[in-house]
Order: sequence, then structure tokens, then C-alpha cells
Amino acid sequence: MYSQLLQINTPTIIVSTLLQVSIGGLLIFFVLYYQRRRYRHKQEMLQLKEAFNQNLMQSKLEIQEQTLNHISRELHDNISPLISIIQINLGAPGLKKNQAIQPEITELKVNTNQLMAELKSLSVTLNTDHIMHIGFAEALWFELDRLERTKVFKTIRTITGEKFRLRPENEIILFRMCQEILNNIVKHANANNITVELNYEPGKYHLVITDDGIGFNTAEIDAAASGKNSTGLRNIQSRAMLINAQVNVSSTPGKGTTTNITVLQEP
Repeated sequence: MYSQLLQINTPTIIVSTLLQVSIGGLLIFFVLYYQRRRYRHKQEMLQLKEAFNQNLMQSKLEIQEQTLNHISRELHDNISPLISIIQINLGAPGLKKNQAIQPEITELKVNTNQLMAELKSLSVTLNTDHIMHIGFAEALWFELDRLERTKVFKTIRTITGEKFRLRPENEIILFRMCQEILNNIVKHANANNITVELNYEPGKYHLVITDDGIGFNTAEIDAAASGKNSTGLRNIQSRAMLINAQVNVSSTPGKGTTTNITVLQEP
């Protein structure tokens, strides 16, 4: 009797087991499929967000360059002529006859000439077309010349390797990154010496900017950069992403700061 019942129930047991296994397999399949779709969707959203941020950054940079070009033209077309008029007036015959004020006139002439030279230099560093024409290296050297003329900083510069050019728009971004670095040194580092090493290598080059200033705690700066408030270092990193450059900043309080930038040459 038990044998007959077992024979009757065996197919039922087999079918039931197969159904349970099939249902379990389908559940596992759907769970894995859902997780995979969710992961893929998450990756696609991250890619879209990154692309949006890059496009937004690119738009901001384009607007910034347009603004800088406008300022450059204003300095050249409007401010420089006014200074030229002041220089002419300082040489007027009536002023030359008054010997009592000649020392003050001479000092004003010197200061006005310096102002004119600085305005011309500033106009050049703001002009995108000019930077694209002379190239990144020359533009950076020109910027260092401006710092040296302040009599506050001494710069040491070296170039090694066979020189090559990046795409003009990438050189503009790289130059603005360097301006940001140098601006941070001027504003915060309390430095006297700035060393710039530009090393050309096959397919890439390294740019190293070092100062002998007060330095800072990089962990604190990284924490600040990850917050809502934008910082100079965060701007530098954002620009670096647009040209596939790697930026590493190392600093120790009291021992200065070194910024390493690696840029790949486009194929």
C-alpha cells in the first residue's frame, strides 16, 4: 500500500520540486536582473552628471574668457589712452618751469610709466587670442615676469625636453590654472621665491610650481573644497578634468607648497 502511494506521489513530488526550483531560479534571475539594471542606471546617471558638470564648467570658462577679452580691450582702448594723456600733461612747459615741484613731477612720471607698463602686461595676460598665438610656455613666462617686476618675488625657471604645443583651447585652460596657482601664492603663501619647472617628455609633460611660503594643511583644504563653497584648488581641479590633466598639491605648514601638473599630448 505504501509502495503504491509512493509510486503515485513520486511524479507529483518531482513536478512540485521542479516548480519550486524553477520559481526560485526565476526569482534569483529577476533579482539579479533588477540589481544589474539598477547598477547600470546608476552608472548612466553618474556619467550624465559628469558630462553635465563638464559642459557647465566649459560654458563658465567660455563666458570667463569672453569677459577677460572684453576687459583686455577696455584696458587697451580706453584706459591706456588716458594714461598717455596724463604723461603728456606731466611734460607740459608750465610744469617744467616750476622747479619747486620737479621732484614730485619726476616721481609721478615714473609711477605713470610703471602703471602703463603694468596695464599693457595685464592686457596681454587677459587676451585669449594673444595667449593662443604665443603659446602656453611664453605666456607663463610673461606672467612670471609680471610677478618679478613687483620686487616681491624672485622666480627660477627651467625647461627641459623637446617643446611641443597642446591644442590652443587646452593651453588657455592650462594657463588659467597656472594663473590661479600663482594668484594663490601671491594672496596666501607669503612667499619670496617661486620655482617653475616645465619638463617635456614623449607624449606628455610635467609642470611643477613650488613656493617657499608658509604652506598649509592639505587635509583641511581638501575638506573645504568638498563643501559647497568653491575654492581656488577646486577650480584648478575642475579645469584639469576638461583637459585630462592630473593635479597633485603637496604642502606642509612652514615648508611651502608644490603643485604638480601632468598633461598628456593629444594624439
